[in-house]
Amino acid sequence: MKYSCFLSFLMLIGCVSSPKQQKELSTEEVSDTLVVVKDTENVDERRLKEAMTDALQKIRDSLYGKEGEYTYDFDTAEEGYAPIGVAIKVGKYTEGAYYAVIHAFDQAETLINLYDLHKGTVREKVSESLPLLADPSDTIFDANGDGIKDFALRFYPSSGCCRRDVYYLYLSPEKKEGQLSYIELINPTFYPKEHLVRGIGYGWPGHVELYKYRWRGEALDTLEYILPDPTTKGKTFLKGRNLYGSTKEKEIHLTKLPKEYQTVIGLDYFLNYTEEDFNSDK
Repeated sequence: MKYSCFLSFLMLIGCVSSPKQQKELSTEEVSDTLVVVKDTENVDERRLKEAMTDALQKIRDSLYGKEGEYTYDFDTAEEGYAPIGVAIKVGKYTEGAYYAVIHAFDQAETLINLYDLHKGTVREKVSESLPLLADPSDTIFDANGDGIKDFALRFYPSSGCCRRDVYYLYLSPEKKEGQLSYIELINPTFYPKEHLVRGIGYGWPGHVELYKYRWRGEALDTLEYILPDPTTKGKTFLKGRNLYGSTKEKEIHLTKLPKEYQTVIGLDYFLNYTEEDFNSDK
């Protein structure tokens, strides 16, 4: 196979593994009122939002400014419906700056909201609904190394052929007004001290790339991709950079993976190929 195929392939997979930016940030001020339940919503959406409202009221009444995790069942008293599970986590961005993450879930969906708790007010920053089977979870940490905590929603879609550990990353929620947009990353490993993200794209072993991105403020720049070399049936590797558009750089041949990738989560998946995997296209 000619090396030009490597460039063409990376141009194709780049649309999958490149970080995706959601719509522009809203400039609209978020109300500090409780969750609004609309008449047009179906009964399941309404019940989840009612549970969210109940959880917010509990925070206002007794949990405001108290770090900890709390779980309970919210019963809407509607015949034929099981109670809604509720999980509340109250934590601190910094000293005196609190947040709350609430999960409200039924047998199919999970509603996940992030709120800022500031001087007696409750302001919604993030609201996402994800399938319960996707096993959604969240964490707050400094993802890009700027010293400010970020919010990440993590889930694993139940459909698809290949490893797909998805992160919705919301940067610096404490510092921003209104609801936040997110950057979507697939199979990432974060290296905040280096201001880098390394990870694995989406695809079959032997045909999927490693990637490395560098943070530039709140944007991500692509530094390189690494793929098994199909001409050696994966015994060596090819590294490419700036492979999009009319300006392309020649790929670099590697006899082994750089040491910096040895700590990438899921590296065993990337390496889980045999020579036979290069005999047919996937």
